[in-house]
Amino acid sequence: MIQHAQQFAEAGIPFIFDPGQGMPMFSGDDLLTFLEQATWAAFNDYEAQLMQERTGKSIQAMADMLDAMIVTKGGKGSVIYHKQNSIEIPTAETSSVTDPTGCGDAFRAGLLYGLMNDMDWETTGRIASLMGAIKIEQPGTQNHSVSKEEFDSRFTASFGRSI
Repeated sequence: MIQHAQQFAEAGIPFIFDPGQGMPMFSGDDLLTFLEQATWAAFNDYEAQLMQERTGKSIQAMADMLDAMIVTKGGKGSVIYHKQNSIEIPTAETSSVTDPTGCGDAFRAGLLYGLMNDMDWETTGRIASLMGAIKIEQPGTQNHSVSKEEFDSRFTASFGRSI
């Protein structure tokens, strides 16, 4: 991870720092270097707490090092820290809670979609939220699928607006 992050930074390739389960491998200095190199960072609330402890930096101080920092809070939604602002993103509606395994990955896929399509953070966060909701309804990590029409319909139902 250290080598790839350095290569991306040197090549000017934007990337999301998402340490996930690899966080215990890194020192506070390593984690700060990742933040200095990354364009964005994504953490769950536990990882964000560990980042604060290991780096000695507050959430806002870490976010100030990036274009945006996203912190997921499970069933309580997520927060996107961007340009001295924080944007609260609600959870999307779900029909059931079947299996949370892979929800973070589905959420990240929504973030990447929004970033790749130059969408604003309000929309990007909601797309990510809905991707996590769709995943949690299904067993297994990557056994789910959704059509564009179904996604758009669920987005409008969950957030009261279209993409």
